[in-house]
Amino acid sequence: MLRVALWAPLPPPMGGVGRWTQRYLAAAPAQDLAVTLLNIAPPLSGFSEKSAFRLDRLRPALTALGQLTQLLARRQVDVVHVTTTLFWATPREAIVLTLCQLARVPTVLHIHSGNQVIAWRDGLPPGRRAAVDAVLRRAGRVVVLSRELETYLTQALPGLPLARIANPVETLPPPPGPAVLPPRSQPLRVLFVGAVTPQKGVAELAAAVLALPDVELVLIGGAGEAQDRQADAQMQAALKTLRGAGRLVQVGELPPEAVLRAYREADVFCLPSHREGLPNVLLEAMAAGLSCVATPVGGIPDVLAGAGVLVPVADVPALTVALQALAHDGHARARWGEQARVRVQATCGTEVVMAAYGGLYRGLLG
Repeated sequence: MLRVALWAPLPPPMGGVGRWTQRYLAAAPAQDLAVTLLNIAPPLSGFSEKSAFRLDRLRPALTALGQLTQLLARRQVDVVHVTTTLFWATPREAIVLTLCQLARVPTVLHIHSGNQVIAWRDGLPPGRRAAVDAVLRRAGRVVVLSRELETYLTQALPGLPLARIANPVETLPPPPGPAVLPPRSQPLRVLFVGAVTPQKGVAELAAAVLALPDVELVLIGGAGEAQDRQADAQMQAALKTLRGAGRLVQVGELPPEAVLRAYREADVFCLPSHREGLPNVLLEAMAAGLSCVATPVGGIPDVLAGAGVLVPVADVPALTVALQALAHDGHARARWGEQARVRVQATCGTEVVMAAYGGLYRGLLG
């Protein structure tokens, strides 16, 4: 068994990286991986679009650092897999990578962010940018989720050891159970899963659905703190209008098993985000055979191009046209749904992705 120390958050709070952690832990034994989780999840709190340091994150980080130090000192780990979104967490990850370097234990730095990292790094002062780059170069291998970020880092940091590996998704059908969503109010149901914030494109989605008769919007996910108050106000106004028309269903956060069943109760999945890494909810919807509409940000076009509909960011007319076309063409919905299911099974199935991680670890160990 290969011994892996996994520096990652475990829900709660629920989020994309937390769901990735759950899938990784469940699938690791089949790849002969003995995993010790170093849980860096903060205390339960709401989602925020802002990336900022909070004191409540300090305690779990210090606890995880203590556990990692013991594993390294006792030689009880072969590889350390560090998940990160960079931003404020970069200094924390620098400490982890430095400890592993001193112990001569190989590391994987797994960036669970997408196009937002590019704008962030480009906007840093030269000194801070150099410090961030030095952290990236300490890793034995840097894993990214999108071709866009892979290309950017290849050009910005020549020689950086990169690997692009998709997030894993369970491709088996969800277990049977009672209906998750309320009865339909309209013939066509569009589903969104994620934090209900402006950066997820919820305002544009509400406006597009409002322009289409006989279509209802279902939102699964909790509210989050918006970075832009004006954008948040516009989103809330759009949702209020749609709610007043009787074509909005908000069910809040649901357990993962219930979310998987909810995909089966919708006709179209829509994720018009402004920024993403590689969203688990999109992969889940594709695995469920839903026709999908999304924006080409982060790793989304890598998995959805040719297997779904891509629309420009913040483009309400284009989003409206895409949803209208699917609303009136059941054959197109079925065709896109089947193509999505086949694509995600071949590229993002749990066994495929976990085998890639295992190969990466063994390559680092020679």
